Amino acid sequence: MAVKDSQLADLLQTTLEDLPSQEFEVMWDNPEYEFCRIYQNERVEIDGGTAISRRVMLDHNGAARYRRLYDTDEPSVDNVMKTITVPWCQIGTNYSWDKLEIMRNANSAKGFIRLMDSRRIDGLWSLADLIEERAWKTPTNASDTLYPNGVPYYLNMLDADASTDGFEGQTIRYQDGTTGTICAGLDAAANVKWKNYAALYSDVDASMIDTFRIAFMRTKFKAPLIVNDPASARSAAKRCYAGYELISKLMRLADEKDDNHSGKDIMSNLRVDDGGNVMINRLPCVYVSELDGVTDPVTGQATDPLYCVDFAKFIPVVQDGYWMIESEPMTDRRQHTTFTVFLDGSHNNLCLNRRKAGFVIHKAITA
Repeated sequence: MAVKDSQLADLLQTTLEDLPSQEFEVMWDNPEYEFCRIYQNERVEIDGGTAISRRVMLDHNGAARYRRLYDTDEPSVDNVMKTITVPWCQIGTNYSWDKLEIMRNANSAKGFIRLMDSRRIDGLWSLADLIEERAWKTPTNASDTLYPNGVPYYLNMLDADASTDGFEGQTIRYQDGTTGTICAGLDAAANVKWKNYAALYSDVDASMIDTFRIAFMRTKFKAPLIVNDPASARSAAKRCYAGYELISKLMRLADEKDDNHSGKDIMSNLRVDDGGNVMINRLPCVYVSELDGVTDPVTGQATDPLYCVDFAKFIPVVQDGYWMIESEPMTDRRQHTTFTVFLDGSHNNLCLNRRKAGFVIHKAITA
């Protein structure tokens, strides 16, 4: 008796629904898959629209002053609001089965599940690798709307030959070697408060820890008690990220502080937890393989960056109702025996406040 395509499609759909949803246990290329975890657990879902936009106030108009009795006032109102905008990026993957493969495995429940499971994990693995890769890169150039705005897009390193630490991160170094200062629609070169904190280090030593702590203090802002903070309250983690060489050197620095340490028993706030992660100021330093041997896209020089990201202000955004959406199995007349499932999503990364979103410490770049 012939098997109808509709019956096979129903079988595929039922099997897919019974599989665990979006599990990433078989991810061998990346030790953490940090951004996959963030997009699963800490993302913000917003309605569609043609782009993602938010309002920011970079400065006040200076209306406050001390006054004497009977002094006159000259009230003025300035336009202090700015708009930041980032485009939606579309991402997707797919996985397929041939009709003959399904029929050969349909009588064996275990075999059929393995077939379904392996193809699905194959597609999701590719998707996970792509998400992680692009999370630690800038787009191709200033006009690129294909790729999302990764961490280096918002947390810019100091300019080439710069030597002064502070809120001087203003130049986006794109993947094709071009540069620009317009970030999410605002020009950092023209708006001082739209620059991020960046600092230099030469070696992993006590001086670097001092640099980190200064950056940590200078990027921690709070609203005054007399003002109701208009920003929406968001509870999110703050973490540090680096490649294996930098993190291993931080571990060695921790060892040098106390040869008899165990667990979290380390002097000061530089610690190594039971899982092997170094902690600075109680922040875990997470190993990211995409930062191994990373070089400056413009000069090709090794930068060995240490990123500190506050996910209360650096927000992974997905489109409500269109993130990790699996289609029903479908066929095409050119491949009438092949069933394909597509998984799609729309997202980008939005930085609401570059002064609070974190900082980057890196080795000097020379022109």
